[in-house]
Amino acid sequence: MEPIFAMHWLSELEIPLANKFYRTHKFRGKARRNDPCAVVRDQQRKIIACGYLRQLSDAQLLAGVAVVADFRGRGVARLLLNSMAEAYNQPTFTFPYQHLIPFYQSLGFVEEEAGLQPSAILDRFHTYRKQGRDIVVMRYWPQGSVEH
Repeated sequence: MEPIFAMHWLSELEIPLANKFYRTHKFRGKARRNDPCAVVRDQQRKIIACGYLRQLSDAQLLAGVAVVADFRGRGVARLLLNSMAEAYNQPTFTFPYQHLIPFYQSLGFVEEEAGLQPSAILDRFHTYRKQGRDIVVMRYWPQGSVEH
């Protein structure tokens, strides 16, 4: 049976499509041209999920992970993030909301106490927490990583 959804990496020229998706569905997130950005499309080729990797000075951040409400609970986020894992070529951080911790753990992310991460990660984390977001720091170690 053919998969209903397919993940695609966007080219730099297609990044505005991701940002239009975020605006249209009122999600936080804004991908930059140099951010590896992936989307999941439905059978009509409409974007139904998006996420990007932001390269910081000393770390990589998985951000902007969003799925259209009508498609939640159908494996779309799992497809997106498992497919994006091919680009986790270094320790990759993310800041999921508390209720999503078990989901991210099922994908191989490990919750960490905030404090020992690179400063670029900690600075963003503390800024988001001050905005009232109920988030945690999680890290994904690539296969074969020494620090895993």
